[in-house]
Amino acid sequence: MAPELTVTPTAAVLLIGNELLSGKIRDQNGHNLAKMMRRRGIRLLEVCTVEDQLGAIGDALLRLLARTPLVFTSGGVGPTHDDVTMEAIALALGRPLQRDPAMERLLRSHFGERITPAALKMAELPAGTELTAEHGWPVMRLRVDDRRIYVLPGIPELCLAKIEALEAIPGELPDAGGWALWRLHTELDEADLAAPLNRVVADFASVEIGSYPRWSADPQGRLRCVVRVTFEATGAQRHLARAARDALASALGPAQLLPDDPTP
Repeated sequence: MAPELTVTPTAAVLLIGNELLSGKIRDQNGHNLAKMMRRRGIRLLEVCTVEDQLGAIGDALLRLLARTPLVFTSGGVGPTHDDVTMEAIALALGRPLQRDPAMERLLRSHFGERITPAALKMAELPAGTELTAEHGWPVMRLRVDDRRIYVLPGIPELCLAKIEALEAIPGELPDAGGWALWRLHTELDEADLAAPLNRVVADFASVEIGSYPRWSADPQGRLRCVVRVTFEATGAQRHLARAARDALASALGPAQLLPDDPTP
């Protein structure tokens, strides 16, 4: 088992594609990356979506690398005219694009006699690119001093497979030692909930606490509001999530609490 980290690791996600910005495609990859990070106790600082444009990709990448040592990109790595992620990364990092022999071998093995110059474009990688999670299609990894970039495909099924492959490699991704989530449900109005909730937030600074009202109609058509309060913590602080939940439950009293999974 990997040792628990004393500092919570952080990461950012860069989603690339005009189809995401136009609404033609609904993002799944950012959501799957966020779930992976939650499992591992990585704090996701930002999800950024940009167009298929060299400058936009490069500017966003450099900005995210300045915020966090771990950046995942998704999209723009295929053989068509709008797949410019690798060129954008190379320009942003000041590295030349080079034909990667291992990637070329993989492409030639995959396409056989059907190989085309467009397909071989996918072997043009920024200098210093490493191939990892190589079962099937690899993930491209770049190191920038103490920072890492993971370049993932945009097709959701492939991206999810690569996320899972990276997780399966011991030591490849940070692990803060696990994650805990506890919930509390109440019909108390958020305005009345605010004061006791604020006290718990102040007492448990290392616990991420969120309040989420949900409105629904009962069988008689009357609106009913249920507030879900979540308590999350990672690593050595995991036990505090339950403690924070119990503290709020005690402050509200049993009459104000609903079952953990109330029906609408």
